[in-house]
Amino acid sequence: MSHLQNTALNILKTGSNVFITGSAGTGKTFLLNQFTFYLKSRKIIPTVVAPTGIAASHLQGQTIHSYFSLGIRSEIDDYYIESLLEKKYLQTRFSKLKVLIVDEISMVSPEMFSAMDTILRAFKKIIFHLAAYRLYFLGIFFNFHLSQEFLKINALLGNLRLGKSYN
Repeated sequence: MSHLQNTALNILKTGSNVFITGSAGTGKTFLLNQFTFYLKSRKIIPTVVAPTGIAASHLQGQTIHSYFSLGIRSEIDDYYIESLLEKKYLQTRFSKLKVLIVDEISMVSPEMFSAMDTILRAFKKIIFHLAAYRLYFLGIFFNFHLSQEFLKINALLGNLRLGKSYN
């Protein structure tokens, strides 16, 4: 592991919300795998999601659509949220959420990011401890296809209210 990767891993271990970036082949996936091993050794099971099946499979994760039960949707409404809240398996899934890692964040549209945020906020209302989850993003910063897309996601990130560290 390089010095920079080791430094990044130590920052991840602090429990702070983190955005990891770097060009292709710099070891982001390797770093993430080291971090998930670290978490699991402390009996913290991270949830890893990505926008595509290939990206998710590299990290033994799930697609965003699968984990958040979005199907083919990229946007959701109140009616759909209510139907999700009634599902016991989703209540169980989100009650276990401690660490959420989103890989390939640059491929996530603002609408998809907003849908994820809306679902997490809805479940947070019925699952008190959900306020204590940690959030990590990995991706290539310059892959954001339009600066307007990044600005929308950045605005959404500014609105996230996350709880205490899992440490």
